[in-house]
Amino acid sequence: KKIKNMKKLLLSALVCSAMFANNTYAQLADGSVAPDFTVQDINGETHNLYSYLDAGYSVVMDVSATWCGPCWGYHQTGALEDLYVNHGPAGYPGVSANTTDDVMVLWVEGDQSTTQADLEGTGGNTQGNWLANTAFPIIDDASLNGPYAIAFFPTIYTICPNRSITESGQIDANSHYAGIGNCPQQAEGTDAGIIGYNGDVGLCGAGDVPVTVDIQNMGTDALTSAEVMVYDGATLLSTTNWTGNLSTWASETVDCGIVSVTGATTLDIVVAASNDGVASNDETQKVISVAPLSSLEVTVNVFTDFYAVETSWAIKNSSGATVATGGPYTEGTEDNFGGGGPDANTTMTHQVSLPAGDDCYSFELYDSYGDGMQYGAATSPNGEFGFEIVSNGATITSVSVGDFGEASSSDAALRTDASSGIADLDVANINVYPNPASDLVNISMENISADAMVSIMDLQGRVLATQVASSNSGTQIITFATEGFAKGTYVVNVNVNGMTSNTNVVIK
Repeated sequence: KKIKNMKKLLLSALVCSAMFANNTYAQLADGSVAPDFTVQDINGETHNLYSYLDAGYSVVMDVSATWCGPCWGYHQTGALEDLYVNHGPAGYPGVSANTTDDVMVLWVEGDQSTTQADLEGTGGNTQGNWLANTAFPIIDDASLNGPYAIAFFPTIYTICPNRSITESGQIDANSHYAGIGNCPQQAEGTDAGIIGYNGDVGLCGAGDVPVTVDIQNMGTDALTSAEVMVYDGATLLSTTNWTGNLSTWASETVDCGIVSVTGATTLDIVVAASNDGVASNDETQKVISVAPLSSLEVTVNVFTDFYAVETSWAIKNSSGATVATGGPYTEGTEDNFGGGGPDANTTMTHQVSLPAGDDCYSFELYDSYGDGMQYGAATSPNGEFGFEIVSNGATITSVSVGDFGEASSSDAALRTDASSGIADLDVANINVYPNPASDLVNISMENISADAMVSIMDLQGRVLATQVASSNSGTQIITFATEGFAKGTYVVNVNVNGMTSNTNVVIK
C-alpha cells in the first residue's frame, strides 16, 4: 500500500467519524462551480459530469474509501441506492421504470491504492462487499480528490444542473431529493448571472485590484453579449463589454481589468444583458480588505494537527524574502509517520521581530507530507487547525486550514509602517485597558513632558477619534467611549514630539 493511504488507514477510526461530525473542514464552498470531469467506472462505462448536467440531471457524488467505517455505515443504509432506483436516468441498470429521471448517483473510491478485491470485500483494506446490491456506478479513481478538495471520507456533494455544488452529506434519499428540488431553474429567454469572483481580496494598502468574474447563462436562449460593471459604492470603476456564445448553464471567465481603490472597500460587480428577465442573480459583492497594521514584535501561534513533524511556516516580505520561520516540530513515535509527540494537536507559540520600516508580509504554511493539517483535535479558539498573528495582545490575522496540500499562502497577512515600532517615546508607561473593551477604552500615561495626541484608528489607519493629553509629571487617563464602534480590532495611537506608540485594542 502507498504510505499516504496507510497513514489514513491508521487514523480511520478517528478521522472518518470526527471529520464527519465536525464540518469545519468544508470542501468546495457551497454555491461554487463544480469542476468538470470524465471518468470510467469499474465496468468500463464513461461518465462526464457536464454531460449529465446539460441533460438536466442533478448529480449526487459520494467520495468514500473502502476502509472507512462511517462510509460503510452510510452505504449500508441504502440511501443512495434508493435515490438512484427511484430518480435515476431512465433505462439505466437497476433504475425503476417509474423513475422521475432527473438524478444521477456516482460513487467514487477516493483511495488510489484500493483494489478490486477491496471493493468486493475480500481484500485487506475494506469494510465489506461494496458491490453487493449496488446498481449505481462505482468509480475507482482518486484523481477527483484534488479538484474537489477532498479532506475526509465520506464527502458527499450534490451538483445542480447549473453547476453549483453543495456538500449535502449523509442524509436519506428523501432529503437528498428535496434538496435537489431547490436547484435553480432555467429562466425563459435571456438571463445572465454572476457565479464567482476571482480577483484579489487582500491588499497591502491603497492600490490596484485585478478583477475577474465568472458569468453564466441561466436562460433558455443563448447568451451572446453582456456588460460587466465594477462599482465602488456609487462610483463606476470599470465597464467590460463581453461577447461570445454561451448555451444554457455554460459559463465563462470575464477579465474586467484593474481597478484602483483607496483602501478597504466593498466592490459591487454587476452584469447586464439585453432583455435580461431576472435581476436577482445580476450582482455580487466582494469585500476588499487591507493588511492589518502590526507592531514590530508579534506572536505567531500555530495550531498543529497529529503530524506536527510535517508542519513548518514562513513570513515573507513584499519582495518574497523570508524574515521569520518556524517548524517542523517534534516528531512523535505513535506510528511510522512521526505522529503524536509533545507538539501534536497543541498550540506552538513563537515570538517574532519584524524589520523596521514600511512593508507588507505574507504568511505561508507548509506540509511536507502534502495533506495539509487535518488530523486529531485542534487547539485554536474555534477548534480548527491553522495559525494566528497577535500584535500588542490582540489577534490581527487568523486563518483556519484543512487539507491544503503542500502549501497554503495568506497574502497581505500584516503590514508595518514608520509608526509600527515603539520608539524612545517620552513616556514611562502607556497602558490601554480594558482590553477587550465594550463601552469605553482608557489610556493611562505617566510622566509626559510634552502634549500627546491620542487617537483611535481602524486597521486601515483611519482616525476615528482624537484627544489631546497635556504634559504632566504624574499619571493621567484619557477615555474614549466605544459603544458606537463595530466589533473588531482597533489601534490606540499615542504621539509625543513626533514619536509614536501603537497598541491594538479589541472592541467586543
